[in-house]
Amino acid sequence: MQITGERALANIADAAFYNKSITVEDGQTVPIDALMSELAQHVTDENFMQVTLNINGGIEADGTTLSLETNVINLPLRYQNQLRKMILPDSEALVVNLYMIVENPLVSQSRLKIALVSSVSTYEDDTDSAQAKIASWFDEQLAHIVSEQASAETEAQADVEI
Repeated sequence: MQITGERALANIADAAFYNKSITVEDGQTVPIDALMSELAQHVTDENFMQVTLNINGGIEADGTTLSLETNVINLPLRYQNQLRKMILPDSEALVVNLYMIVENPLVSQSRLKIALVSSVSTYEDDTDSAQAKIASWFDEQLAHIVSEQASAETEAQADVEI
């Protein structure tokens, strides 16, 4: 799947993309099936798409946000100013890719980690493999966050005992 630079910029500037947000509280099972269902329905939309799982209030509340987004550059769609600088309006055939994004204070210094799933065309050709990759990557990221939280709690406990 390809898109022109002009169309990509219009999607971003006008926020003319599909946006779905799912909320999950701590202790609830992460509804990865709901995420995959939304992805399957909208991944080939002419406009970009963004499907988000907000765990414990999402990144805005120091929780976790897991997102799947289509874009031509590996930046979240909300980074409008940076994307406008990087996408040339006269580009004729930009490949639309699918990205996995995790946001949490413990994933990196920038609180953000992005990985490429595949191009949208490749996703369509092998949906099962792409969805397995997404589920595995999100599992790894959540396990890392839980591990970092446990380490921080252990360090805090040790500081209190001293």
